[in-house]
Amino acid sequence: MNTLSGSATPPSGGDLVAAVPKDQLRSLFYLFTGKPDSRIKIFNDPVCIAPEDIVELNDCVVRKLATHHIDLNVTSVKIGYDGSQFSEFSTWVEFESHRWHEPDKVEELVIKWDFLVNIKDYAAPQRHTLLLRISRDIKPSQIFHMLGAGNADELDKLDEIAAPAFCRVDFINAQISKELITLVEDWHKGRKQPRLINPTLFWLKKRRSGIATILDQWLLLSWALLVTSFLYWGSTHLIENPSIAHGAIATFLAIYTLRPMGKISHRLAGWAFKTLSEVEGSKVVFRFTSGDKKRIDELERDNEKQGRKFIVASVWNLGLNVLAGIIYAYLFTKGSP
Repeated sequence: MNTLSGSATPPSGGDLVAAVPKDQLRSLFYLFTGKPDSRIKIFNDPVCIAPEDIVELNDCVVRKLATHHIDLNVTSVKIGYDGSQFSEFSTWVEFESHRWHEPDKVEELVIKWDFLVNIKDYAAPQRHTLLLRISRDIKPSQIFHMLGAGNADELDKLDEIAAPAFCRVDFINAQISKELITLVEDWHKGRKQPRLINPTLFWLKKRRSGIATILDQWLLLSWALLVTSFLYWGSTHLIENPSIAHGAIATFLAIYTLRPMGKISHRLAGWAFKTLSEVEGSKVVFRFTSGDKKRIDELERDNEKQGRKFIVASVWNLGLNVLAGIIYAYLFTKGSP
């Protein structure tokens, strides 16, 4: 049996720490356990993203990192599809060589650059991370997870997750973080905007509540003027000397007819509101897979269909208002003694 002599006893943890130079110890601490500072930029503008856009961004990042003293750079990409499926590309070569023929639809894209930077006064290279996340919509499960966890750090990230896109740099060197944030911001500004919705239809969709209210109240006003003009005309042509009883009956009938007319008016306005609400768009449109391109074509067709439905609903409302206007103008004119 082998035994250890007293001189072979391994040094304790405290002795190991004391034996490492302070500069190297600080560098190793930040590299393996230290929590670096973070800089975050949220993007809310609509964008259309294709694989060539990501290739362009990576080229820009690589050129920027080449201007600094970089020891290692690893780029990884994570793609989230509908149905909670994911594809992870651990290297940039895997992502760049991938053929996007699958029928799945992309919902989320996360790109991460991990790199080591040689910094003055640090004995070892320091880890920095650039992360860009672009997502079509926030998933309810993500919100419920945060609320259920009760973690303040997780809840602080809600603004990031709810945004269409955000960029975060975890850094030791502040200058690098500023340069990378600016680079991603410039890249984001240069992306195409999605054109799923006709600009006029999109403008109407944003104001659909006001439009529905105007259509509803306009038809009620036209009906009230129509009833008033009829009573005015009847007081001079049907009844020579109207009594108080005649006036009471006319008032009752006028008020009573407002209820069914209000339902008709509300239904027509609701029809217009519904068609505009069903016009579907997204601040982020991915054009990666065959499924993405199919979804874009379907959305464009559906939006055109909803636009035609809105025109029909508006024409019905406008036609009834014009007809009522012609009638009450005629009755007011003929009702004059």
